[in-house]
Amino acid sequence: MHANVNFTRTDDRDARLKGAAWTIVAVVAGAFILKLLSLALYSIPESDDFCFFYTNNQYGILGTVSVFYYTAIGRITPLLLMQLPAVVSTSTGIDLFICYVLIIVAFMVAFVVAMIFLTRRIQPDTTLLQRIALGLAFAAVLVSEAPSLHQMFYWLPGVACYTVPAAIVVLVFAELINATENGAHLSRASTALMAFGGLVAAMCNEFTAVWLIGVVSCSLLARWVFGQRLQVDAHLWIGLATVTGLAFVLSAPGNSVRMSQFPTAGDFLNSLKEAFLFGLIGLGRLFREPATGVWLLFVVLVSTALPQPKCVSSRKRKFLAAGVALIGLGGAYFGYFVHQYATGARLVERAQNEVLVFVLFSLTMSIALFARAFRDQICKRLTALLMPVSVMGVAVPLVFGASLAVALNYSKVATQIRSERDSFSVFWLESLERHARLTLSPEQRLVVAQHTVHPTTLMSSDVTDNPGRLPNDCIARFYQKESIMAGPTGTPSVQRAD
Repeated sequence: MHANVNFTRTDDRDARLKGAAWTIVAVVAGAFILKLLSLALYSIPESDDFCFFYTNNQYGILGTVSVFYYTAIGRITPLLLMQLPAVVSTSTGIDLFICYVLIIVAFMVAFVVAMIFLTRRIQPDTTLLQRIALGLAFAAVLVSEAPSLHQMFYWLPGVACYTVPAAIVVLVFAELINATENGAHLSRASTALMAFGGLVAAMCNEFTAVWLIGVVSCSLLARWVFGQRLQVDAHLWIGLATVTGLAFVLSAPGNSVRMSQFPTAGDFLNSLKEAFLFGLIGLGRLFREPATGVWLLFVVLVSTALPQPKCVSSRKRKFLAAGVALIGLGGAYFGYFVHQYATGARLVERAQNEVLVFVLFSLTMSIALFARAFRDQICKRLTALLMPVSVMGVAVPLVFGASLAVALNYSKVATQIRSERDSFSVFWLESLERHARLTLSPEQRLVVAQHTVHPTTLMSSDVTDNPGRLPNDCIARFYQKESIMAGPTGTPSVQRAD
């Protein structure tokens, strides 16, 4: 009896130590994300935002979708999401700029929650604390390496076109991988959710649907190879929903108008070459970031230390791991190629954000599967290094938390934020002053001062000296002015154009 009490106390102590170690991981990653979340308070509408706000005021939600679908672009999901600030402002009477911040914050929180949910599929047998810590860590690593933080989180068109589908596609991918690994049955509920997600994501841009179709096809193939029940009907529903979304995007009359703006597009062989070269550059940037190596090593050790899912052959896991990595890298290359072929230019940063999420998830899932496949060999090596699996439960998250703090601090995004920190409040105050003066001025033709600071974390463009081009034309229409244009250096914030 006495021995049993001591054993129980030992178990309780180990549980507390593990909980404390995982809490450190959650705190480190959570603090980084909260810092980024606080920057959303400085976010301001710019450029395309004003086009959607003005059109929404004129034609309503469906009317706006129709106008842009027939004249500019077929991405229906973003056309709906980019109107949210205007819809909330009209419904509540709250100033549009405040509504813009609220919507941006909501999307950021939703993305982090999606990444926490995602970790249930990367590491199935985990506690709630472990899932939260893993999800926060994965989200922090992703954001710390974003090609454009501004377009990933603080500019609604970038969020709607690429961040939203990025979250959806990895959730669907993870669900299918997990079901194939464990030979699980896809329920009607999960199938319906994935089909709806495929439809929504496919209508966000031109390459996400192809990723999803490839993922669904490979899931069906893997089930056939492993002799599992194929569930053709479930895969067919997801595929059909995705193809339907893609059809809406590609059949938009506005696509021809948009494509006419890219006279250098359509060079197939050059696009193949340029996509490959630029893809290598992107992959090199990914592995130069300190957080990448720290995260992937952590995934290996966690996959070894945590309890394993039900008995699955190592052969199956190796096959899945290789396939997942190839799908991720192949999908990234396809994204680079499609943009190069369609526009004649390399993939824009906001689209690179989505590629980053897809590739890093694929590598993470692949590494986790490989680690589970070679679990016994890894455990033997660690035991030889005097680190038994029982000790790893505390040591791994503790060391990772410390390493992650250093890696995030020296990441591209953290360095960028530190260099621009002093300009955030100036940019925000200048933006609000411009907003107030444009709203209240009775003049119809105005000269607007450009920003004195240009933090790339919060902005991509400013007003120009051409009143007939974006963003000036849309800003003028939104504020019900005849025209606005940028004035020379030293111009007051807003004044009448003589």
